[in-house]
Amino acid sequence: MDHGTPSGSSTAESSPATTPTSASGGRTSSGGGGGGAEAGSSVASAVGNASTSGASSSGGVSAAGGAAGGGAGGSGGGGGEDNPRKIKHQSPIPERKNLSKEKEAERSECKVKHYSPQAYKFFMEQHIENVLKSYSQRNFRIKQLESEMSKLDLPEETKIEMRKLLCQKESNYIRLKRAKMDKSMFAKIKTIGVGAFGEVTLVKKIDTTNHLYAMKTLRKADVLKRNQVAHVKAERDILAEADNEWVVKLYYSFQDKDNLYFVMDYIPGGDLMSLLIKKGIFEEDLARFYIAELTCAIDSVHKMGFIHRDIKPDNVLIDRKGHIKLTDFGLCTGFRWTHDSKYYQKNDHARQDSMEAWSKFGPDIPPPLERRKFREKNRAKAHSIVGTPNYIAPEVLMRSGYTQLCDWWSVGVILYEMLVGQPPFLANTAEETQIKVINWRQTLRIPVDAHLTPEAMDIILRLCKNEDERIGRNVDEIKSHPFFRTIDFTKDLRSQQALYEPKIKYPTDTSNFDPIDPGRLQDSSSSCDENGHGNLDEVCDSGKPFHHGFFEFTFRRFFDDECDHKITLDSSEGQAEAIYV
Repeated sequence: MDHGTPSGSSTAESSPATTPTSASGGRTSSGGGGGGAEAGSSVASAVGNASTSGASSSGGVSAAGGAAGGGAGGSGGGGGEDNPRKIKHQSPIPERKNLSKEKEAERSECKVKHYSPQAYKFFMEQHIENVLKSYSQRNFRIKQLESEMSKLDLPEETKIEMRKLLCQKESNYIRLKRAKMDKSMFAKIKTIGVGAFGEVTLVKKIDTTNHLYAMKTLRKADVLKRNQVAHVKAERDILAEADNEWVVKLYYSFQDKDNLYFVMDYIPGGDLMSLLIKKGIFEEDLARFYIAELTCAIDSVHKMGFIHRDIKPDNVLIDRKGHIKLTDFGLCTGFRWTHDSKYYQKNDHARQDSMEAWSKFGPDIPPPLERRKFREKNRAKAHSIVGTPNYIAPEVLMRSGYTQLCDWWSVGVILYEMLVGQPPFLANTAEETQIKVINWRQTLRIPVDAHLTPEAMDIILRLCKNEDERIGRNVDEIKSHPFFRTIDFTKDLRSQQALYEPKIKYPTDTSNFDPIDPGRLQDSSSSCDENGHGNLDEVCDSGKPFHHGFFEFTFRRFFDDECDHKITLDSSEGQAEAIYV
C-alpha cells in the first residue's frame, strides 16, 4: 500500500487523461481512492514545506514525484529530466544554398524596392504621357487606313478584312511591347564608333536573317557621373517621336543593369566630316546639294518642336544613295522639364524648365508674378552652353538665351567649311575658338582666294549673323535665297539623284567610317572612369537602386511592312523589307 499511494498520485498528476477512464469504468477500489487522498495530502504538505523554506511550488511537486518515483507508476509522475517518455523536439538548422551570381541577382530583383516620391511622380507622369501617346498614335493609324481605303475605293468586304488585319497587328504590337528585350537578341558584327559614354556597333538581330542595325550603347555610370540623364532622355524622345526620312530611325530602345541601348538604322555611307576630310573642298554644286538637304532636315526637327543644338558634319550621315540623315540628338532639347539637367541633380527636387534661368536673379527667387512675366518673355529660349565650339552660335556662348535660329548659324559655318576648306573660327584651343565666335564681327572673314560666288558669300554672312538679323525665322527665307536657285524644294529631294554616292562593296562594309583605335575599344558592359575604375553601384545611392531618370526608356516601333531601303545582308536592290518584330 505504501507503493500504491504514490503510484496513484503519479497517475493523477502525470496522466490526467487516464483518470476519467478509471472513474467511468467503476474499477477503482476504496483503497485506491484513499491512496489518492493520501497522495493529495502528501503533495499539499510537500508544497507547504517547500513554500515555508522559500522553494517554488513546482519544485515541491517535482520533489514529491521524485521521492515517490520508486515504482513503475512513479516513473511516470517524475516529470524530471530522466523521464524516458519525454521526447525532445529540435528543428534542424536550414542549410544555406550556394546560389550563383545570376540566381542572387534574380532573387534581389524580386524584392520590393523603395523609391522616393520624386521617382514615383516621374514614373507616373511619364507612363501616363506614353499611354496617351500610344492611344493617339493608334487612332492616327486607324484614320490613316480609312483615308487610304477611301482613296482606293475598295469594296466593303476588303475594307473589313483590312480593318481586321490592322486590329491584329495592333494586338501583336501591344503584346511585343510587354516582352523584355536584352542585348543577347543581337549579334555584334563590328564596332564603328567610340564615344565618351559608350560605343556604336554594327549588329544583326538574331531572329531575323538579314537585317543590319546600328546599336548605340551608353554606360549608365558615365551618364550619371557627368549629369547627362536629361540629354539621353531628350535623344530617346526625339528619336521615338521622329518618323520622317531626314532623321535616323529608332527601332528599339531598352536597358539592363549597366547600359542603355539604342537600336537604329545602319547608315553605311559614313558621315559628312569623313567626306570633308576625303575631298578637302567641295565644289559649289555639291555643297549646295548637301546644304539644301540639311535645311530640310533641320526644318523637320524644328517642326517637331525640338532644337538640335549640335549641328556639325560629324552628326550628318550619308546613306547608301548619297542622301543625308541627322543623328546624335544627345544635346537636343524640346523645352520639356524632363530635358532639363537641373531636374536630375542631387538635392534639387524642384522642377525647373530649361528656359527658366532663375540663376540670373541671384540667390533670391523672384515673386510668382515676376516669374510669370519672365517665362512669357523667354518661354522659347534655352540657357545651357552646349555644342561644338567651331559650330556653336555666339548667343549660346554668351548665355543670352537662344532659339531655333542657333541651328541655322551652324549651317552657315558648315557651308563655309565646305567651300573654304576649314571652319571660320579655327583656333588652337577651344577657349580661343569661343573668343573668336563671340567676336565674330572682327574674326569672320571669307578669304579672297577661295573664289566663292556672291550668292555663296551672301548666304554665309546672312546665316552667320547676329540672332535678331539672322535669316531662318521662317525657313522659306533660306529656301528662297538665290544660292538655291537651281534647287526645287517643292519636289522630294530624296527621290532625286545625289551628286555623290558612297562606295559600298558589301552589306557589312564599314570602310566609310573612320577606323577605331584598338586602345579605345572597351567592353560596353563595364563602367569605368578615367582611371579605369568605378561602377554603377558606386554612382547610385544605396537607397535608390534604380535612377528614376531611366524610367519609361523602353521603346519599340510599330510594324511597317513598306520597303524602307534598310541595309540588309542581301545586297540585291528592292528586296529590303523592313521587319520590326
